[in-house]
Amino acid sequence: MTSPKPIYQDDNILIIFKPQGIETASETTEDTLEKKVGHPACHRLDVNTEGLVIFAKNKQTAASMRTAFENGLVDKTYLALCFGKLHKSPLTLSGYLLKDAKNSTVKITREKVPGSVAIKTNVKFVKTVKDFSLIEVKPFTGRTHQVRAHLASIGLSIVGDSKYGDFKLNRAYGIKKQYLCASSLAFNFPAESNLHYLNAKSFSVTPTFLK
Repeated sequence: MTSPKPIYQDDNILIIFKPQGIETASETTEDTLEKKVGHPACHRLDVNTEGLVIFAKNKQTAASMRTAFENGLVDKTYLALCFGKLHKSPLTLSGYLLKDAKNSTVKITREKVPGSVAIKTNVKFVKTVKDFSLIEVKPFTGRTHQVRAHLASIGLSIVGDSKYGDFKLNRAYGIKKQYLCASSLAFNFPAESNLHYLNAKSFSVTPTFLK
């Protein structure tokens, strides 16, 4: 892995663009972005999802970020290229997510079932890119595979997604990379937080699949 390039850093946080194919953090391997940058990750992205990841440079920041994520004070926006069309935009999706630990997947249900957790996701059509739809996604909850599975549940499978995608179309187009990027971050810290100054900032990147 080459040295990751910071998108932003100060005395408290470091924001890195995570390339696809790299673990954010792991207890079983040393080849992670967290080990490379030398600071703990405040959240994670799937291995095959690229985009912005926040790292804490001190314990106070780590605690503040943990509380912020738990209380929905971090606004994360994703961009995804999808097969299919969004017929109503914007659209807020609500449902329940159930983990299948054995197969490392999740299932979306309309009704609550034992072991499921509530999820909410906002999706918006941006534009057509060749044969695909560019979709902006804002998850109000941050659950495992939420963005990928929620899009797939309404017929918008992410191009290149090997778990929730359209395998036949991926093969027909010869696409092996997942076209999903955590493209922007913004913050809503309370005035008493040591990170309140970050509210005046926002961070964004262009997905590699749009360059």
